[in-house]
Amino acid sequence: MPETAEATEAPASFLAKLTTDPELTILFTYVGLIILAIIPIYIGSLKSIKQPKVPKSQKTEDEESEESESEEEIERFSFDDAKQYPIVGSIVLFSLFLVYKFFDKKYLNYLITTYFSIIGVGSLTQMFSYFAEFFLGKKIASEFKLRLTQKKEEILKLSFAKIHIALFLLSIAVTIGYFLTKNWILSNLVGLAFCITTIPLLKLDSFKTGILLLSALFFYDIFWVFFTPVMVTVAKNFDAPIKLLFPRNIFAWIKAGVLATKGLEFSMLGLGDIVIPGVYVALCARFDHFHAVKKNGGKPIEKFPMPYFITCFTSYIVGLMTTMGVMHFFKHAQPALLYLSPACIISSLICAVIRGEIKDLFDYNDESEEEKKAREEKEKKEKEEKEKKEQEKKAAKEKKEETKKAAKDKKKN
Repeated sequence: MPETAEATEAPASFLAKLTTDPELTILFTYVGLIILAIIPIYIGSLKSIKQPKVPKSQKTEDEESEESESEEEIERFSFDDAKQYPIVGSIVLFSLFLVYKFFDKKYLNYLITTYFSIIGVGSLTQMFSYFAEFFLGKKIASEFKLRLTQKKEEILKLSFAKIHIALFLLSIAVTIGYFLTKNWILSNLVGLAFCITTIPLLKLDSFKTGILLLSALFFYDIFWVFFTPVMVTVAKNFDAPIKLLFPRNIFAWIKAGVLATKGLEFSMLGLGDIVIPGVYVALCARFDHFHAVKKNGGKPIEKFPMPYFITCFTSYIVGLMTTMGVMHFFKHAQPALLYLSPACIISSLICAVIRGEIKDLFDYNDESEEEKKAREEKEKKEKEEKEKKEQEKKAAKEKKEETKKAAKDKKKN
């Protein structure tokens, strides 16, 4: 009997320790944050891949319509942008720090929460539509089209189906729920939506740009975390869905109830530590796709080897695990990009060296022929408009001088 009692008590004792010992419960927190971080990077990277356009003569009417509907406005991140980003980021970060230091954070957080809740509706709708397409196993065909123009210039173009209206209403419900309750699950949903929709739209134009950006933010993160209280202060006070949260004791949260928030401690991961490395991982995925399309004679290809993506994605996970391990050991906040930037950069370079493609990697330009043509046309149009304005300005100046001269001559006579 005593042996049976001891055998029964052992699992019970371990279970009690597992659910109460901070050293063990925190492991669930780290695993939870890692899973939350890699989901948007994986989805965003795959969504960022764009198949080469099929010639119009080979397309059906439905395919042509579907392609035009799926086109989204892409923000191309250039080398110059990468140089400016840490400076702009530092100004914004320090400005927020000063605002929190000298003003009532209650009203500021109210304004920030309102802003992020409004823009979160669009991101959530887009994210939910991705999931709907995944579960349905096909692209959702548009039933309605909405266009807004001003003087023949297109300002807004929307193509949507009935299901999108339902997803839009669901997104509004989620953001209202977050706004009213500040529940960490709803906050994470909005944060994940921002990441999943941003990574495919914010595209690095080359590996040179990506390496510069990650390297610059490597030093940016170190300075603001280790040498100043700015980053940590803003992160803790900034009450908006710009960070992912996970309870430090998941069992205490379950015991308190799913909607519980008060009295719980949370670990956090900033969205910047997901999006910034995420756009680099996505670049690796597109580089893999570029090679596959090239080998396929320039034709669209669905399944292809992804050595750069797998290497960089795995290295990101290892870097994030290292960040959390060091943070746990030293009991101090860590600049995640201190570990994530080298992990992503070095892994992609090693992969290129092993495959004998280091020159290809540095020569690669992510801009497609269609995008290049559109950019050149846009630049040409902007140049023409600028020249036109300068000519009008010059003509107006000359006319003014002529009028002035005529008035002067008239006065003399």
